Amino acid sequence: MALAAALAGCGGGDGGAKAPAAATAAPSPSKSADPDAPEKAAVLEAYRAMRSAEERTYGTAKRDPQLATYAGNTALRDITLTMLYHQEQGTVMKGELSYRPEVTGFDEAKTKATLTDCVDSSKYDEVKASTGEVIPVKGTAPRRHVNNLTAIKTDGKWVIWALAIDRAATC
Repeated sequence: MALAAALAGCGGGDGGAKAPAAATAAPSPSKSADPDAPEKAAVLEAYRAMRSAEERTYGTAKRDPQLATYAGNTALRDITLTMLYHQEQGTVMKGELSYRPEVTGFDEAKTKATLTDCVDSSKYDEVKASTGEVIPVKGTAPRRHVNNLTAIKTDGKWVIWALAIDRAATC
């Protein structure tokens, strides 16, 4: 892309002669291309789908049917327990979360991945389901925090297996 932009900006005064074929050919893969890029993309796709199902779960205090497709083990348990808390309290979550996930590593067989995410919940509030009244956040902790996650590949698809909020770390 940068090469094409650089070439486009060069004026050679050649009276409209065609650019050399090499300038229009598709770029060859660079040596720095990430060989794990397709697998990372698949992990991130599963992560984003899990987060969407989690938000729908918290937004209704009812388990989203897609949640178990993308969350398993302790991740599914923790989301379910939070949902049960909201049911008991008569609350739901409303607003927006923002994420910045990245895959930080794989095991040798590429059946386990680690992820880190910066989750910003500053526009995401607990509200009374019956009235929509916002429940004030307790404490002064920042609403932007680090999530450390593990995903596993099972039956050819990635599932978020564990997640832990690092409340001491902000991002």
